[in-house]
Amino acid sequence: MYDKQGSVLRIETTINNPRRFNVRRKATRGGKLITTWFPMRKSVADTVRRVEICRAANERYLEALAVVGEPSSAHQLLDPVSRRIVRKGRPYRALRPIEPEEVRMFSILQDGIFLLQGFRNRDLRQKLFPQAERDAEERKRAAGRVTRSLRLLRAHKLIRKVSGTFYYRITKKGQKVMTTALKLRATMVLAAAA
Repeated sequence: MYDKQGSVLRIETTINNPRRFNVRRKATRGGKLITTWFPMRKSVADTVRRVEICRAANERYLEALAVVGEPSSAHQLLDPVSRRIVRKGRPYRALRPIEPEEVRMFSILQDGIFLLQGFRNRDLRQKLFPQAERDAEERKRAAGRVTRSLRLLRAHKLIRKVSGTFYYRITKKGQKVMTTALKLRATMVLAAAA
Protein backbone atom coordinates (compact mmCIF):
# COMPACT_ATOMS: atom_id res chain seq x y z
CA MET A 1 0.00 0.00 0.00
CA TYR A 2 1.36 3.42 -0.84
CA ASP A 3 0.17 6.96 -1.30
CA LYS A 4 0.63 8.16 -4.88
CA GLN A 5 1.68 11.82 -4.68
CA GLY A 6 -0.66 12.49 -1.78
CA SER A 7 -3.80 12.06 -3.89
CA VAL A 8 -4.47 8.35 -4.38
CA LEU A 9 -4.06 5.44 -1.99
CA ARG A 10 -2.85 2.53 -4.08
CA ILE A 11 -2.98 -1.14 -3.07
CA GLU A 12 -0.92 -3.69 -4.98
CA THR A 13 -0.14 -7.37 -4.54
CA THR A 14 2.96 -9.06 -5.92
CA ILE A 15 3.20 -12.84 -6.09
CA ASN A 16 6.82 -13.96 -5.88
CA ASN A 17 6.10 -17.67 -5.41
CA PRO A 18 3.17 -18.48 -7.73
CA ARG A 19 3.51 -22.27 -7.26
CA ARG A 20 1.69 -21.90 -3.91
CA PHE A 21 -1.47 -21.14 -5.90
CA ASN A 22 -3.37 -23.34 -8.34
CA VAL A 23 -4.83 -22.64 -11.75
CA ARG A 24 -7.36 -24.76 -13.63
CA ARG A 25 -6.10 -25.62 -17.11
CA LYS A 26 -5.94 -28.35 -19.73
CA ALA A 27 -2.93 -30.65 -20.07
CA THR A 28 -2.06 -33.98 -21.61
CA ARG A 29 -1.42 -36.76 -19.12
CA GLY A 30 -0.87 -40.34 -20.30
CA GLY A 31 -2.00 -39.44 -23.82
CA LYS A 32 -5.31 -38.01 -22.58
CA LEU A 33 -6.38 -34.37 -22.47
CA ILE A 34 -7.53 -33.54 -18.93
CA THR A 35 -8.68 -30.37 -17.20
CA THR A 36 -7.58 -30.10 -13.59
CA TRP A 37 -5.84 -27.85 -11.05
CA PHE A 38 -2.11 -27.34 -11.55
CA PRO A 39 0.42 -25.14 -9.74
CA MET A 40 0.51 -21.64 -11.18
CA ARG A 41 3.41 -20.98 -13.56
CA LYS A 42 5.85 -18.10 -13.22
CA SER A 43 5.05 -16.62 -16.62
CA VAL A 44 2.31 -14.59 -18.27
CA ALA A 45 0.42 -17.79 -19.16
CA ASP A 46 -1.68 -17.70 -15.99
CA THR A 47 -2.27 -13.95 -15.87
CA VAL A 48 -6.05 -14.20 -15.58
CA ARG A 49 -5.83 -16.40 -12.47
CA ARG A 50 -3.07 -14.21 -11.03
CA VAL A 51 -5.35 -11.17 -11.40
CA GLU A 52 -8.20 -13.01 -9.62
CA ILE A 53 -5.96 -13.96 -6.68
CA CYS A 54 -4.42 -10.49 -6.35
CA ARG A 55 -7.77 -8.71 -6.62
CA ALA A 56 -9.27 -10.94 -3.92
CA ALA A 57 -6.26 -10.30 -1.66
CA ASN A 58 -6.55 -6.54 -2.20
CA GLU A 59 -10.26 -6.63 -1.35
CA ARG A 60 -9.57 -8.56 1.87
CA TYR A 61 -6.87 -6.03 2.78
CA LEU A 62 -9.24 -3.11 2.17
CA GLU A 63 -11.98 -4.82 4.22
CA ALA A 64 -9.50 -5.19 7.07
CA LEU A 65 -8.65 -1.48 6.83
CA ALA A 66 -12.33 -0.50 6.70
CA VAL A 67 -12.85 -1.87 10.21
CA VAL A 68 -10.45 0.71 11.66
CA GLY A 69 -12.83 3.67 11.45
CA GLU A 70 -16.12 1.91 12.14
CA PRO A 71 -18.30 3.75 14.69
CA SER A 72 -19.52 0.74 16.69
CA SER A 73 -19.26 0.51 20.44
CA ALA A 74 -17.07 -2.23 21.87
CA HIS A 75 -19.89 -3.92 23.78
CA GLN A 76 -21.99 -4.34 20.60
CA LEU A 77 -19.15 -6.30 18.99
CA LEU A 78 -17.71 -8.18 21.98
CA ASP A 79 -20.84 -9.12 23.96
CA PRO A 80 -22.18 -11.66 21.43
CA VAL A 81 -18.88 -13.58 21.28
CA SER A 82 -18.51 -13.41 25.07
CA ARG A 83 -21.44 -15.80 25.51
CA ARG A 84 -21.49 -19.57 25.40
CA ILE A 85 -23.07 -20.88 22.16
CA VAL A 86 -24.34 -24.15 20.72
CA ARG A 87 -23.70 -24.98 17.05
CA LYS A 88 -25.08 -28.18 15.50
CA GLY A 89 -25.83 -29.55 18.95
CA ARG A 90 -22.29 -29.01 20.23
CA PRO A 91 -21.60 -26.46 22.98
CA TYR A 92 -18.72 -23.98 22.64
CA ARG A 93 -17.32 -21.84 25.39
CA ALA A 94 -17.52 -18.07 25.33
CA LEU A 95 -14.58 -16.18 23.92
CA ARG A 96 -12.57 -14.03 26.30
CA PRO A 97 -11.60 -11.30 23.83
CA ILE A 98 -9.23 -9.34 26.07
CA GLU A 99 -7.52 -12.28 27.77
CA PRO A 100 -3.77 -12.40 26.89
CA GLU A 101 -3.90 -15.84 25.23
CA GLU A 102 -6.76 -14.93 22.91
CA VAL A 103 -5.37 -11.46 22.20
CA ARG A 104 -2.13 -13.13 21.13
CA MET A 105 -4.08 -15.40 18.76
CA PHE A 106 -6.01 -12.40 17.38
CA SER A 107 -2.82 -10.41 16.75
CA ILE A 108 -1.24 -13.35 14.90
CA LEU A 109 -4.37 -13.85 12.79
CA GLN A 110 -4.46 -10.14 11.94
CA ASP A 111 -0.92 -10.31 10.54
CA GLY A 112 -0.89 -9.14 6.92
CA ILE A 113 0.97 -12.22 5.69
CA PHE A 114 -2.24 -14.22 6.06
CA LEU A 115 -4.39 -11.90 3.94
CA LEU A 116 -3.20 -13.28 0.61
CA GLN A 117 -3.78 -17.00 0.97
CA GLY A 118 -5.06 -17.45 4.50
CA PHE A 119 -3.59 -19.38 7.41
CA ARG A 120 -3.28 -23.04 8.33
CA ASN A 121 -3.00 -24.90 11.60
CA ARG A 122 0.74 -25.26 10.92
CA ASP A 123 1.18 -21.50 10.46
CA LEU A 124 -0.47 -20.73 13.79
CA ARG A 125 1.29 -23.58 15.58
CA GLN A 126 4.70 -22.30 14.47
CA LYS A 127 3.91 -18.79 15.71
CA LEU A 128 2.11 -19.71 18.95
CA PHE A 129 4.32 -22.64 20.01
CA PRO A 130 7.75 -22.28 18.35
CA GLN A 131 9.38 -24.46 21.04
CA ALA A 132 7.08 -27.38 20.11
CA GLU A 133 8.64 -27.71 16.63
CA ARG A 134 11.65 -29.60 18.04
CA ASP A 135 9.74 -32.57 19.46
CA ALA A 136 7.19 -34.65 17.52
CA GLU A 137 5.04 -35.32 20.61
CA GLU A 138 4.97 -31.62 21.57
CA ARG A 139 4.20 -30.65 17.97
CA LYS A 140 1.21 -33.03 17.97
CA ARG A 141 -0.05 -31.61 21.27
CA ALA A 142 0.34 -28.02 19.98
CA ALA A 143 -1.49 -28.92 16.74
CA GLY A 144 -4.39 -30.24 18.83
CA ARG A 145 -4.57 -27.00 20.84
CA VAL A 146 -4.59 -24.94 17.64
CA THR A 147 -7.29 -27.19 16.14
CA ARG A 148 -9.52 -26.60 19.17
CA SER A 149 -8.92 -22.84 18.93
CA LEU A 150 -9.79 -22.84 15.23
CA ARG A 151 -12.96 -24.84 15.93
CA LEU A 152 -13.95 -22.29 18.59
CA LEU A 153 -13.31 -19.33 16.27
CA ARG A 154 -15.30 -21.03 13.49
CA ALA A 155 -18.21 -21.67 15.86
CA HIS A 156 -18.29 -17.96 16.74
CA LYS A 157 -18.03 -17.18 12.99
CA LEU A 158 -14.81 -15.19 13.29
CA ILE A 159 -13.04 -17.35 10.72
CA ARG A 160 -14.17 -19.55 7.84
CA LYS A 161 -12.55 -22.49 6.08
CA VAL A 162 -11.53 -22.10 2.44
CA SER A 163 -13.28 -25.03 0.76
CA GLY A 164 -11.06 -27.76 -0.61
CA THR A 165 -7.95 -26.57 1.26
CA PHE A 166 -6.41 -26.56 4.71
CA TYR A 167 -6.58 -22.75 4.83
CA TYR A 168 -8.81 -20.46 6.89
CA ARG A 169 -9.63 -16.77 6.46
CA ILE A 170 -10.96 -14.14 8.83
CA THR A 171 -14.59 -13.10 8.25
CA LYS A 172 -15.85 -9.50 8.32
CA LYS A 173 -17.26 -10.15 11.77
CA GLY A 174 -13.90 -11.57 12.81
CA GLN A 175 -12.06 -8.47 11.57
CA LYS A 176 -14.34 -6.24 13.61
CA VAL A 177 -14.20 -8.34 16.79
CA MET A 178 -10.44 -8.95 16.67
CA THR A 179 -9.59 -5.34 15.87
CA THR A 180 -11.85 -4.10 18.67
CA ALA A 181 -10.39 -6.56 21.17
CA LEU A 182 -6.82 -5.60 20.26
CA LYS A 183 -7.61 -1.90 20.44
CA LEU A 184 -9.47 -2.27 23.73
CA ARG A 185 -6.58 -4.23 25.22
CA ALA A 186 -4.11 -1.50 24.18
CA THR A 187 -6.25 1.42 25.39
CA MET A 188 -4.91 3.19 28.45
CA VAL A 189 -7.50 3.43 31.21
CA LEU A 190 -6.72 7.04 32.13
CA ALA A 191 -7.05 8.22 28.52
CA ALA A 192 -10.38 6.39 28.12
CA ALA A 193 -11.78 7.85 31.36
CA ALA A 194 -10.89 11.44 30.44
